[in-house]
Amino acid sequence: MSFLHNMASLFRLWRLKKRKQVVVIRGSCNMCGKCCREISLYVDSTWLRSEKQVRKASIKNPHLNFFKIIGKTEDGFLKFACTHLGEDGLCTDYENRPTLCRTFPSPSIFLQHGQLPEGCGFRMSTEIDFEKVLEDTCNGKACIKSSKRKYF
Repeated sequence: MSFLHNMASLFRLWRLKKRKQVVVIRGSCNMCGKCCREISLYVDSTWLRSEKQVRKASIKNPHLNFFKIIGKTEDGFLKFACTHLGEDGLCTDYENRPTLCRTFPSPSIFLQHGQLPEGCGFRMSTEIDFEKVLEDTCNGKACIKSSKRKYF
């Protein structure tokens, strides 16, 4: 990832915090398998751009062996496809899938200006973080006081 791209991501994160917003993920997996194709991988604080990087990173991250290189993006990042994706679009080793797969989709996709695959059952948006607003409003004090109403 370039320096400017990193700065853009940091700015996006700063802007969310300043506006008291969070990234919200809604929807559900429609089991199409599109998220398992054309994946760019971020390992040890860097996007993988060469086979040499992949070999080196695979020593510490054996789950990288789940993926095969299928090309490069316009920005020069390697594109991968999962070798455990079945013909039916489902994972053939679901119980042992990597963290990347377990946590998909992650808010980091939004922060890095990425997009979900077309037709994905998930969607991302930003919303006001109600807990943060309430916390700031209350200044750490209990805002809701219990009332002892007497009805009779």
